[in-house]
Amino acid sequence: MLLKKQTVWLLTMLSLIIVLSVYYITSPEQSPADLATEQKDGKEASKEGAETDGKSVVSEITSDELFMELRMKIQDKRSQLAQNYNEVIASTSVSAEVQSEALDQLTALQELGMKEDTLETLIKGMGYEDVLVNTMGEEVTIIVRVDEKLSAQEANAIMRKAKEQLGDKQVAVQYQAAKN
Repeated sequence: MLLKKQTVWLLTMLSLIIVLSVYYITSPEQSPADLATEQKDGKEASKEGAETDGKSVVSEITSDELFMELRMKIQDKRSQLAQNYNEVIASTSVSAEVQSEALDQLTALQELGMKEDTLETLIKGMGYEDVLVNTMGEEVTIIVRVDEKLSAQEANAIMRKAKEQLGDKQVAVQYQAAKN
């Protein structure tokens, strides 16, 4: 039994290391010189269109950055939950029932993550630029990046896909306008 606990813990930690490594490798490198460029009138503006008046900087967040930030927040929450479950599983001071329940919750958390990924892929296959599925709250939140506002038929089609993948949960569909 102890070998299984160690194996689950080891696999979870390795998968976390792999995910963080891939994120680090694929993230664009930024240097201090890339953050601002000087214009002829003496003001500075970043490449995303930020302007400064000497006191504050206002910048425009692109929808790519928003989706990446939301994904990272969801991943952080899920990683923290998985770490908590792994600590309970590895603990020798708790009963076997509590450890078994923590293992079941960890497995359910991993399955839910896989269902989210599958649903995102299916919705992208419907012709949408990018999709973010969040099942960590009370309801399933689906954010779709589109050029124009979603119609009721499109939202209903997305909701049906969500119900097929995730079961009978409350689903909220939102859209983010894509900026070209």
